[in-house]
Amino acid sequence: MDVLGDYTIIKELGQVLLAEHRYLKKLFILKLFPTKIVKERLEKIAPILTGLQHPSIAKIYNISSADGRYFAVMDPYLDSLQQPMNLDRYKKNLSEEEVESIITQIASALDYIHQVSVGAGKYLIHGRIKLTNIFLEQQEGGPLRVFLTDFGLIDLMEPDRILSKNSYFLSPEQKIGLEGIDAKSDTYALGVLTYYLLTKEFPDGCFYPPSHFLPDRSRNWDLFLYKTLMRDPHKRPLYLLKSLEELLAEEPISGLFPWKEVEKKVSDALQMSFAFAPTTQEEKNSFSFFPPSSELQKLKPVLNPQEIHRPAYDPDPGTLFQRDASVSRYQPTKVEIREVEPILTEMVIIPGGTYQRGSMQGARDEMPRHPVTLKSFALDIHPVTNEQFVRFLMAMGGEKDSNNNDIIRLKDSRIKRSGGKLLIESGYMKHPVVGVTWYGALSYAKWVGKRLPTEAEWEVAARGGQEGHYPTGDTIERSEANFFSSDTTAVMSYPPNDYGLYDMVGNVYEWCQDWYAYNYYDTSVQEPESPQGPPQGVYRVLRGGCWKSLKEDLRCSHRHRNNPGAVNGTYGFRCTADAL
Repeated sequence: MDVLGDYTIIKELGQVLLAEHRYLKKLFILKLFPTKIVKERLEKIAPILTGLQHPSIAKIYNISSADGRYFAVMDPYLDSLQQPMNLDRYKKNLSEEEVESIITQIASALDYIHQVSVGAGKYLIHGRIKLTNIFLEQQEGGPLRVFLTDFGLIDLMEPDRILSKNSYFLSPEQKIGLEGIDAKSDTYALGVLTYYLLTKEFPDGCFYPPSHFLPDRSRNWDLFLYKTLMRDPHKRPLYLLKSLEELLAEEPISGLFPWKEVEKKVSDALQMSFAFAPTTQEEKNSFSFFPPSSELQKLKPVLNPQEIHRPAYDPDPGTLFQRDASVSRYQPTKVEIREVEPILTEMVIIPGGTYQRGSMQGARDEMPRHPVTLKSFALDIHPVTNEQFVRFLMAMGGEKDSNNNDIIRLKDSRIKRSGGKLLIESGYMKHPVVGVTWYGALSYAKWVGKRLPTEAEWEVAARGGQEGHYPTGDTIERSEANFFSSDTTAVMSYPPNDYGLYDMVGNVYEWCQDWYAYNYYDTSVQEPESPQGPPQGVYRVLRGGCWKSLKEDLRCSHRHRNNPGAVNGTYGFRCTADAL
């Protein structure tokens, strides 16, 4: 493309073109719009965008079309190499004062556009703030000037470009595709940008407050970020410039927020696995902060010493009755017991923090939805397989534990005993073991130095850091999990969730540590710290749905249960461990 309308193209710069007007002999940036754009929508928004007048908004001189392409004409903001000088390319370290200046200019621009009407009671928003659409101009001897671009274009963009999982600046409501996105999403994006400029890290998943990186800071960035990064958009400030001035003016208090409701400090931020500690129930419902990914990488699974509790038999139980020696004595069948090493499953660390569990749309035993606070833990990336479990049976020397409880019922599994040897049906080595009782799952976990996950740990891990009904969001397809099918599949046959965990839903139900109680969540609301379930009960909890489940059973909040001695061709498990 050499010419576009009245402009001679000099070079392509990513999604924009550097061009010279053929008659004015002046350089401009041409911002190309998507080819699938709706002409009527563009014609409606064009007069509004060209009419914006603000010192921190890149001036749009014209919106035009040529050769079937629509584009906006803007001032160029270029470096000495004639490359766009945006925040993504600006590599100099910014001082705290420079960050405040940049954020103040952007906050002022956002406040301005949020008051621009687009009709029908709606107002202009940005919706796509990111490093590449914030241009800089460094005046000699003066401060950095900021120019924000791409206002009001969110409705013109292709959905897959808007809702990219890699876009750190998208608000939680944007990521799950909620309708009616408003100015509060820009508030969230400004918080993300602030955190990045201060720390050079994104507040993705687990992160410390800026005070962790800036012990000598002069402004209370912690409080500003706490307010702007609220998960609930209604709790974020709307008037950004005013909020910035008020919140940054608060005196920092040893890295913790100085809000009046604070009653206690976090005794050990790493151990509790979050750095900012909301103290009221309302705050816990709306937000939680976690340690950064660099700290998570330091955490390792802590395996306990191996325990194996084999059943003990009296070699001659007849002697207890002092029977006549002429009576043939009972001789128990000798079973070969081997000292075998387990095949351990790779584990991933699940960050500690405050999470939501339960559902307000599910069954009564899933209600009420409420926050739980967990310490970091490690979880197997897939359920225990037949290949792994058969080694345990070899070490046990049978299918009973020390209390004579069934570990597994072989006729309901893919493991068979023939001639005293344990055999796995052909093709099922890597399939999850089934037909295992809760006692068997617990005994295996102790044998490998691990434990069973609590119900709360399982649900948090299954969600993968997302807020949808399923690990995949608000729906799930048969290409994403094994359900409503005819048999188990090999583990890791489907994509993992965002924590890197496979088969959290579908394939097999998974035993959890907890006793089951129908109304337990009513109590758990009052005891949110590392809930362990009821102290006693009749049934143990199963989670995740299985290969023959309907989609509804695969919801992360769905609860199933059965007697701990029950066996089924759909019951399996995976193990967990503490992380330190």
